[in-house]
Amino acid sequence: MNTENLLKLQAYLDDELMAEEARQVSAWLANDPEAQTVCRHLRDTKAWFAGNELPVKVPESREFYWSKIEREIARLEVASDRQPSPVARWWMRLAVPLAGVAVLVFLLLFAVKPFSRSGALAGYFHEIDTPLEEANAISFHSQAAGMTVVWIDSGSN
Repeated sequence: MNTENLLKLQAYLDDELMAEEARQVSAWLANDPEAQTVCRHLRDTKAWFAGNELPVKVPESREFYWSKIEREIARLEVASDRQPSPVARWWMRLAVPLAGVAVLVFLLLFAVKPFSRSGALAGYFHEIDTPLEEANAISFHSQAAGMTVVWIDSGSN
């Protein structure tokens, strides 16, 4: 039995069919033993659910219950009216990342600044020029001694 026929049987048992369709399904049930079996199972299931369904009691009166729902809907409508305009949302989407980048740049500048003795970044970085093409340079800076040592290795033995 296909799904469409099963749905028709269910609608027939729930009295959801028009009179003409109900007559057709009734005639079909009279001639089809498989449909009768399915119909009997559906009736038993419906009766079992109807007899064993737990009663639901609302702790408040009906009017109070629905008034709570109405107040919540009104509260949500007021909250939705307070949302910023599309232009304001666009600015917020732009301002938040830019503020984050500005904070990162600010922190990086102040994190590097304490390493320099005079407060200027130029005093911390050293540039070494050498006319040798294949030379290696190793530099060492001691803040405690206040000195920098640069070792230049020309690679010749």
